[in-house]
Amino acid sequence: MKNLQKHKICILVPTHWEHTMGGAQYQAKLLVEHLLKLGRFEVHYLASRIHPTFIPEAYELHKIGNSEGSGSLMDTVGLLRTLNQIKPATIYQHVGCANTGVAAYYCKKNQCKLVWHIASDWDVEPWDPPLSKYFSSDFLNRKTFEYGLKNADCIVGQTKLQGRLLYKNYGRNLTKLVRNFHPIPRESINKSGQIQILWIANIKKVKQPELFIKLAQDLSHLNARFVIAGVLQGNKIWREDIAKRIKKTKNIDYLGGISQEEVNVLFARGHVLVNTSKYEGFSNTFVQAWMRQVPVLSYSVNPDELLQGTTLGACADGNYVRLKSMLEELINDDGKRSDMGATAQEYAFEKHSDKNMDALIDLFEN
Repeated sequence: MKNLQKHKICILVPTHWEHTMGGAQYQAKLLVEHLLKLGRFEVHYLASRIHPTFIPEAYELHKIGNSEGSGSLMDTVGLLRTLNQIKPATIYQHVGCANTGVAAYYCKKNQCKLVWHIASDWDVEPWDPPLSKYFSSDFLNRKTFEYGLKNADCIVGQTKLQGRLLYKNYGRNLTKLVRNFHPIPRESINKSGQIQILWIANIKKVKQPELFIKLAQDLSHLNARFVIAGVLQGNKIWREDIAKRIKKTKNIDYLGGISQEEVNVLFARGHVLVNTSKYEGFSNTFVQAWMRQVPVLSYSVNPDELLQGTTLGACADGNYVRLKSMLEELINDDGKRSDMGATAQEYAFEKHSDKNMDALIDLFEN
């Protein structure tokens, strides 16, 4: 019997989930686990930020540099060296950065396919820096990324909006729309405890945690606990200010960074998820919440207008007073909150199951 060679794939994401768990890292983790179960892939994960003591099983983990933030252009030499050693058939790249462009360059010079996955609406918005920024490191990183966007073999989007932005701003169409994927919950769902209002994300400026803190302060007269879970990031002065505000707010419980398993248990017992970000792609927490009967209230993010009605949650369109009013209503109305949660769970099971990974994997092989 002929021994079939496995399809060699590189998963290229700036950060490995054992270093820091964010939305892109969680999707990558699920994808790697699924690829390994299929048994027909040789999987390599390439990142500049990895946990120094973590040793993976059944796949290879490669450190390609030491870049931080969006400055992945500094990893070019390490990335190209590693790709030349591995010689993959496919590169799957998630998170728009200079890695996208370097991967596209490699694929053009070799028999390799680049599948780029949009991680945020910001990835497909045009960047028009002030004159002082031209030829800065940020400018060079962005231009390298845009080269990758324009030359990727396949582009995958999370939402229809991302597809429209991609065409409007860069003249390209999505190859495929693949909604975020998640396994069906295993936790026991129990909403009998005190109402818990959840805010879950890595704590950085773009997420605007100060709005959630203000909500907790303004609604302190209600019988509800406000829960924040996530690692504080950003400059020291800002981190200390946010930590001080959290500590002063008596109805907030701050859990720090927690695992995805702990996040899911929190959702299984929680009642409302609040998102205060300036922008997102499609937040994984939305799907995790919906799957566990938790409606979502958003300050401004409204992917594909799914929060336009009152079935999965609602969006305040950047209006704090409206956000506060909507949250107060859901805290006080058990029936409405329960009905929204049940509808949200049904929707998430249908649209966001881990079957979505198969649509993505089709692009790797065909």
